[in-house]
Amino acid sequence: MSEWINCTLGDIAEVIGGGTPSKSKPEYYEGGTIPWITPKDLSGYPYRYIERGENNITELGLAKSSARMLPKGAVLFSSRAPIGYVAIAKNPLCTNQGFKSFICDEKKVNNLFLYYFLKSNLPMIENMANGSTFKEISGSVAKTIPISLPPLNIQEKIVSIIDSLDDKIELNLKMNETLEEMAMTLYKHWFIDFGPFQDGEFVESELGMIPKGWDVVQLSNVVNTQYGYTQSASEEKIGPHFLRITDIQENFISWNRVPYCSINEKDYEKYKLKKGDIVIARTGNSTGAVGYINSDVEAVFASFLVRLQPKNEQVSPHYLYLLTTSEGYQTYLNNVANGSARKGANAKVMTEYKIALPPKEVMYEFHNKVDGLLELIEQNIRENIELEQIRDYLLPRLLSGEIDLSQAEKQVEEVL
Repeated sequence: MSEWINCTLGDIAEVIGGGTPSKSKPEYYEGGTIPWITPKDLSGYPYRYIERGENNITELGLAKSSARMLPKGAVLFSSRAPIGYVAIAKNPLCTNQGFKSFICDEKKVNNLFLYYFLKSNLPMIENMANGSTFKEISGSVAKTIPISLPPLNIQEKIVSIIDSLDDKIELNLKMNETLEEMAMTLYKHWFIDFGPFQDGEFVESELGMIPKGWDVVQLSNVVNTQYGYTQSASEEKIGPHFLRITDIQENFISWNRVPYCSINEKDYEKYKLKKGDIVIARTGNSTGAVGYINSDVEAVFASFLVRLQPKNEQVSPHYLYLLTTSEGYQTYLNNVANGSARKGANAKVMTEYKIALPPKEVMYEFHNKVDGLLELIEQNIRENIELEQIRDYLLPRLLSGEIDLSQAEKQVEEVL
């Protein structure tokens, strides 16, 4: 600790703002090849490095705005709406004005060390924000953010310890993406293309040709629905987990980040999530986001979510999850969601979707086909929860010098 120095981010990095080319000028966007990142691109983004966002801009758009190119390795920090999204540029890119980005002086600070510092010190940084309408970290304030900085070799050691955990977390996330794709491919093969049944007889239906013996029904015929519980969330463990729309990212739920709520026993039994439940966001930009409760957990769900439960064994929860995340259902939901200011869909609309329902034995066989894939996904989620807990315990202690590096390294090696 005697070698650590106290300084500010302005002492160790150049602070760069961003900008937005005029949306009324199509030539600033159409055919653009320059990655342009907004805070929305980092909402729920689980990786350390980002390559591009939803939109690109053109060279002309860059020249005609206050956006500036950032080099590979720049640390992006959302400075408003909200404050605190962090990522590292995987390649040259630019951002909108919702960021204050840092180009590190490589002789003073490791960019991953700065990334972890910003992630770990968000409450302190938020307290430095100014603004009457909404809080923002200005460029001048960003330069004054204090940091306790060890020598580069110590920074690199700290980074290597935390990095090994994040490497495994991100590997599990990518594995889950592949497993999800495999499960969805099976769903499409069985229930869209009817691949296993092509040798059998088909009949005409309102959905087109379907295997003989299958029925066309609305989801409402085979699932029960329920709106969630209205309550305030708390970071303190005062009751069960309180699952909200914002806790469902890319159809995954990281339970160690889900807050808690206070609830009486009667309401807990009414809103308690059970293994096999599907919850769907019914309002806002997240309308249609799906969470699958594939393990036992002490949790209830919030009012902007709708629970879907199979009425009987005619529908498998695995099937229901893949159906609701499928392109066909998501397109349907997007088309029927209403509201000019804030789109939304109610439980009735959600379950008016029509499906080709197979005989029970076909559903049972499909459930068993995908069960292994979804179980592997759940295992990876559970492992990531454990790894994130260890990382979040070690990180502030490593950044403050409170824990011995060799001790932390040993603890991580035992887990990995």
